[in-house]
Amino acid sequence: MVLLSSLMMFGYCTSRPEELTEVHLTRFQTFMEEFGAASTIPKGEYVFRQGERDSCLYLIRSGLLKAHYLDLEGKEHIKSFLPEGSIIGSLVALIDKDPSSFSLAAVEPSDIVSVPYETLAQAAQQDVGLANALVGFLTGYGKRKERREFELLTLSPEQRYGLLLQTSPEVAERVSQADLAAYIGVTPQALSRIKRRRSNRP
Repeated sequence: MVLLSSLMMFGYCTSRPEELTEVHLTRFQTFMEEFGAASTIPKGEYVFRQGERDSCLYLIRSGLLKAHYLDLEGKEHIKSFLPEGSIIGSLVALIDKDPSSFSLAAVEPSDIVSVPYETLAQAAQQDVGLANALVGFLTGYGKRKERREFELLTLSPEQRYGLLLQTSPEVAERVSQADLAAYIGVTPQALSRIKRRRSNRP
């Protein structure tokens, strides 16, 4: 059953998700910490790979992960970086039981907590705060996806790079040149040229 539909069925979906409080979001993280399984992912290792079925949501306690796609030629396209406090899962794998459309890998040694989707969905049927937090997660996930699509379809690579520096400068400092390039959609050489142009501006 689709998570949002199940929450509405049980009357736990707020009519105004933007009003979700920090208490609700903290409740979500607390539940994951309490009922999840902790693990450490070495740098370069995968939590799951594109094409695999994975039934968990993941909370990043520490470190940095990247979610990325591989095209038919084996080229990597990074859709997001996930620092401490982030929560992620493949919705098509969680809800539809389909293979994940992306891979999740550690950019740095990372401590994570995993919770099966079914565990969360069942608990949310009995817990209004947790249900609202799950709705908040889905709402935030949708907003981030929409913003990322806007960036990729309307902004130039240089504008995307500038936006990353503006919104997540600490992430930009922690990832490699190759990963930065894969995130903004250019080659590492093209990223070097973008950096030079920016540095030469008054």
